[in-house]
Amino acid sequence: MLPPMKRLALLVLVAATACSGSSSTKGGATPCTGLPTVDPGAAMPAGLPPIDGQVLYEPSTQGKTHIVYGLLKTTDFVKVRDDYVTALKGAGWKIDGTDQESVEAEAQFSKGPPLQAGTVKIAPLDTCKGYVTVRYKLNE
Repeated sequence: MLPPMKRLALLVLVAATACSGSSSTKGGATPCTGLPTVDPGAAMPAGLPPIDGQVLYEPSTQGKTHIVYGLLKTTDFVKVRDDYVTALKGAGWKIDGTDQESVEAEAQFSKGPPLQAGTVKIAPLDTCKGYVTVRYKLNE
């Protein structure tokens, strides 16, 4: 995982790249209307492998459930899910199922003892074409 200052620098660079140029919608493309803000306190839930190049934001805890979001510059959300499933298996997680729709791709995983279970959901970022969000959710 990148140190907080490098993540911030990466997000600034990504935002500048994504939002530069014309604000018109040539060819029907959605203009960049904003990217999620990096959170220096955001971290991957314990035991989950990180994705290189992602920016983490919006961490939260609900009881024993840890949630954090990642931002990646890509449009292939299915490939992100498939690559992450491979990384989870390599980290000792069991894949309990996957699901794919035209607007998102998900995977369910678990490990134990003690039992831990989670999901990862990847979807295009509505506010800025060319990015996907990754929602990591882990119940401990």
